[in-house]
Amino acid sequence: MACVAGIGCEVGTVEIDDATLDRVATYHAMSRSNAQPYPSTLGPFNVNCFIEGDVDGYRKIDPDRPGANVTMARGTMIVREVLDSSWRVSKLTVMAKGPPGYDPSLGDWWFAVTDPSGIPLEENGTLLVGRLAQCHDCHRERGRDDFLFGVPSTAH
Repeated sequence: MACVAGIGCEVGTVEIDDATLDRVATYHAMSRSNAQPYPSTLGPFNVNCFIEGDVDGYRKIDPDRPGANVTMARGTMIVREVLDSSWRVSKLTVMAKGPPGYDPSLGDWWFAVTDPSGIPLEENGTLLVGRLAQCHDCHRERGRDDFLFGVPSTAH
């Protein structure tokens, strides 16, 4: 099986982590999904969203209207810039659609939180990459949208 946009087809975590993290550094070349930064629902900050892969599928998902019944293509990557109060990128949150069986409990999505250059951040001595419990907690409720929230229509 071939994977979309260069993500490794191995189910092992190391193959996904290495291949996917290499792609994060070039996120500015991806399609930007919003015309202007929009407020995050996770805190008092704004975000910009970039996507590579299934751009059309992602645009069908509306955070205010769950139930788009979209399944994203394998290899699709979503990178959100988290902007600080000075509108600078403070970190990136990343999702990539892994190969079948990577994490069936959440649509095979892989997660990461990195610095602005794509280097994974740590929390309590653990790199923030892979099957992150804090990501599962929020995304689990969006099963009918392939566990995604999309971009608000007001930000397009």
